[in-house]
Amino acid sequence: MNETKERILFIALKFFLSKPFTEVTMSEILKESGMSKGGFYHHFDSKEALYCEVVNKYLIGSLMTDIEKFSTTKLTLSFAEAMPMYLGSIFRLAGEKLKELDLKPEDVNLYNIMFDMMKYYKGFDDILNKFHEDEINMLKSLIEKSIETGELRKDIDSLSLANHIHALMHGISVLSVLDENIETINDRIQELFNGLYRLVKA
Repeated sequence: MNETKERILFIALKFFLSKPFTEVTMSEILKESGMSKGGFYHHFDSKEALYCEVVNKYLIGSLMTDIEKFSTTKLTLSFAEAMPMYLGSIFRLAGEKLKELDLKPEDVNLYNIMFDMMKYYKGFDDILNKFHEDEINMLKSLIEKSIETGELRKDIDSLSLANHIHALMHGISVLSVLDENIETINDRIQELFNGLYRLVKA
């Protein structure tokens, strides 16, 4: 991807995170990027096409890369090591990206973003469902491995626990955005995980 297109995507990301899709205008993206209208349309067919590429690169791409990377190393980690690492990694990446964009948590409306993606990105709900399914299966595999090693109780239902962890992780993300407490999210994750771990460890 050339530098000009990369710059447009990054600038558009900031606008799409801080405002609803319908309120983001081409003129502000062009002004911020220093691009002419003709230059923009050399790279993108429309605002909708730009939006889809932003979602692909910064949301879907980041999530898929993170889960794939974690999946390749999870079998070498204990449950106690792996879970806080995985739960924290997604939020750490989100916090780093907000700082890079010079945005604060209160600048981002998570609900608007989710509704916009479902409305303006055709097939996004299917992609999101597939991601959640892959994530739960990855968690289930880790739990089953930890049961086999004797770290977790043998009577644990691996799928049920995977679903609980999945719900815990995504619930924390919503609450942290609403409470504007992304900076303390790792501490909250560790505290909640410690309580869960005491219930399921052998």
